Amino acid sequence: MNMNEVAQAIRGGLIQQDRLLKTSIPALPENALVPRRAVTCSELGRDYSVTLDMVSTAGDIELKTLIAQPMTLWIQQANKSYRPLNGYIHTARRLGADGSLSSYQLTFASWMHFLRFRSDMRYWQDKSVDTIITDVFNAHPQAQGQFEFALLKPLPPRSYCRQSETDWNFVHRLLEEEGLFGFWRQDQDGKSHRLVVTDDVYSLDEMSPNSVGFSRSGTGGETDAFTQWAGSRTLQSAVHTTRTFDYKAPSSFANPKGTTLPTMSGQGSLPEQAEVYEYTGAYTYLDRNRGEHLSKMHLEEWESRAKRFFGVGGVRGIDAGCRFVLTGHPEHDRDSAAQREFAAIKVHRYIENNLPLSSHESSFPYSLQGELAQAKLAQEGAVVAHADGSVGFYRVEVEAQRVTVPYRSPFEHKKPAMELETAIVVGPQGEEVYTDALNRVKVMFIWDRQNSGDASASCWVRVAQSDTGGGYGSVHVPRVGEEVLVGYVGGDCDRPIVLHRVYNGNVQPQWHSNGILSGYRSKEYSGAGYNEMVLDDATGQNRARLFSSNGNSLLHLGYLIDQSGNARGSYLGSGFDLKTDAYGAVRAARGLYVTTHAKEANSQQLDVREAQQQLVGAESTIEAMSRVSLAHQAEGLAEAHESLKAFTDATQGSAQGVQSGGRTAGGGAGNANANVFRTPVMLLASPSGVALSTQQSVHVTSDQQTNLVSGQGMFIASGKSLVASVAEKISLFVQNAGMKLFAAKGKVEIQAQGDQMALAALKDLTITSTDGKVVISAAKEVWIGAGGSYIQINGDGIVNGSPGTILERAASWDVPGPDSARMPLPPMPIPQSAGPYSLRFDLSGALADGEILGNAPYMIKVGEDSHYYGTLDEDGMTGRIFTESEETVQVSVRNGDWTHHLDTVHDDLFSSGDGVQE
Repeated sequence: MNMNEVAQAIRGGLIQQDRLLKTSIPALPENALVPRRAVTCSELGRDYSVTLDMVSTAGDIELKTLIAQPMTLWIQQANKSYRPLNGYIHTARRLGADGSLSSYQLTFASWMHFLRFRSDMRYWQDKSVDTIITDVFNAHPQAQGQFEFALLKPLPPRSYCRQSETDWNFVHRLLEEEGLFGFWRQDQDGKSHRLVVTDDVYSLDEMSPNSVGFSRSGTGGETDAFTQWAGSRTLQSAVHTTRTFDYKAPSSFANPKGTTLPTMSGQGSLPEQAEVYEYTGAYTYLDRNRGEHLSKMHLEEWESRAKRFFGVGGVRGIDAGCRFVLTGHPEHDRDSAAQREFAAIKVHRYIENNLPLSSHESSFPYSLQGELAQAKLAQEGAVVAHADGSVGFYRVEVEAQRVTVPYRSPFEHKKPAMELETAIVVGPQGEEVYTDALNRVKVMFIWDRQNSGDASASCWVRVAQSDTGGGYGSVHVPRVGEEVLVGYVGGDCDRPIVLHRVYNGNVQPQWHSNGILSGYRSKEYSGAGYNEMVLDDATGQNRARLFSSNGNSLLHLGYLIDQSGNARGSYLGSGFDLKTDAYGAVRAARGLYVTTHAKEANSQQLDVREAQQQLVGAESTIEAMSRVSLAHQAEGLAEAHESLKAFTDATQGSAQGVQSGGRTAGGGAGNANANVFRTPVMLLASPSGVALSTQQSVHVTSDQQTNLVSGQGMFIASGKSLVASVAEKISLFVQNAGMKLFAAKGKVEIQAQGDQMALAALKDLTITSTDGKVVISAAKEVWIGAGGSYIQINGDGIVNGSPGTILERAASWDVPGPDSARMPLPPMPIPQSAGPYSLRFDLSGALADGEILGNAPYMIKVGEDSHYYGTLDEDGMTGRIFTESEETVQVSVRNGDWTHHLDTVHDDLFSSGDGVQE
């Protein structure tokens, strides 16, 4: 046909009838484009592609109307039926015009081609790969309902799976990682195609018919068979070894978590060193079975590539992803049926339609004309004739493997290369801190558009702390709302790790701008309180500040200034300041030394030599004064000396450093001797003075001795009273300058309430009343004597005696008769030391007239020698007396004289202490 006749045939709609190729394009009128040539490529586990050179009588077809539109290529089979190949156009070209015909080129592929043009950043948690892929496919309307999974084994869920790439790369790498691959089923109506994802070559569809012949006689002729068949074997690795690390259950170096699997036997003599050793990344698999499964995917991919077969011919019904049985081959016919069954891995078709067009045509860029010419030169294909005498061409190249060998897609799609990202720490609504036993956190990435910012925004993400160790280190858990810097372990997008926290406009630094403040600060959970450590590096003003808002507790070291937030305030002092608004305690179980003696930084901790020297001096002072006191018949200070010496000795001990074990910094052994306290004493020492001050009371107590030693004077001043109550004795001794006891006002009373009193002087003893009288009174007798002369006064009379003259001088002398007068004696209190016997008297009704003897003085006589004095209370009761044994007790009440007497036997009748003797 000439061009005009061809154009007329195209317009008449009969041009595609019974041709080798025909097409249907719903977006165009029927027969608007007629296929002239076709090149198809398909691969198991991948997409397919069809490129068509087409002719048309229309030179004005808008290419954009074709993009993303469906079309179908129909390939005539040997039995004159047609096999459809459906897809979506992704490339359209107008190649040029030759006379009345225009040339176009269309390229279409499956709906999976759309995955190349969509990329996403999202994640899945605890989902299996088939579920994840389903979500991705369903994002494409063309794929919805056009895929299925045919798996022998269920896929395990992945704790965290991230996409940060095109859908195309993401889906293919997931399939490769799990050993999955897909093949395509074309609906017979040519209107759709379906992806089947499987993990087993036996799930592939069989050809119909399922046998493909081998025939050399058909070379160059029209034959539906292979005219060439070749085998190929290539060297592959022999062993796959992996290692991983699970931080939740860390393995030891002696027993690392890993796998080692050899390839299958029967592949010849493979070199032993052909091992592939991989660190597959952090926690790639939890158990050995999963690890070996993943390794097996690599082995089976090697084994699949190791032995391949290549066929060329005119087989029309074959495509990638179908199974067929090879027949008629002189070598394979000797194999078993299983060994003669193959799976088509890759298929390339070169087809020239048997259209009645001139062989002389213009050459256009992008045209398949040259590619088809090269295919024809190989002379391995089928010539396909049409009834009108037109001749077409069909050639197929097939790469196949036996179905007895598992197939795995090549690992061609890698995970995306990750860089540092920022994210915001998140948690449940209302939570300020959300973490777990490993101090992991949940984060929401800035790119995340599938989560509103709750605890499901990510998996638990580990946090790299600045100083982390087993039983030591620092802990600072990022809190909800803080921005963190996220890295990826091994660059793996599925293994995020929080590396640092960063400030932003919402979370700003506590100390800023001047660059001299550093430290740590925490924050009270759901409150405004905090704890902080501030290091101030201001020139000449170095300081450290440890603070807790609870009780405003503070330890301030160095150059002390007032600090409020980021502001450095006024100067407060230098050294250290320890204070709190709450309670405080200083505890040292083995001894405590507080001093203002200056020491070098390398001095011993308990270098107390100055204090020890002072204590030893105090011992000497006590010892010297004790000797003098004893020499003058006063009490000695032996107990005080022994107590102070024991204390001093307790501050003089020795301890040696550790002799072995561990390591030392700088090579020092740290094993010299150092002074220690032998007992847990407390020592306070100062070269310039120690003061105790309080607006309330000072209390000093000891279960044993209390020693006060002064090298010079000891002074006591009291605004009101100086009261001492001593259980046994008081001894005051002055060596040189005498003793003075003055009362500017008030009485001076000295009593020996239970025994004698002695006043002695080496020289004169003067008793003077400046504005009163001197009264000497005794219950029994007064005796005054000097130089042998004496005066004896008692109840029997007065006796004067002298070895010399007794001289009496008086203006007058009167002796009217006998007389008597008594001076009141001071009442002596009853001893309160408890004994097994006790007694008190009730004298409220002692008088016959019922008069109560309240507030009257009384005397209690116990036995023959003990007398106790007191005053009855308002109810006429005496005080209680105690004795160690049974005694006869007499009470006398003075009502002008000792005129009322009561006697009783003091026995255990009232030993309970509650009885009253009347």
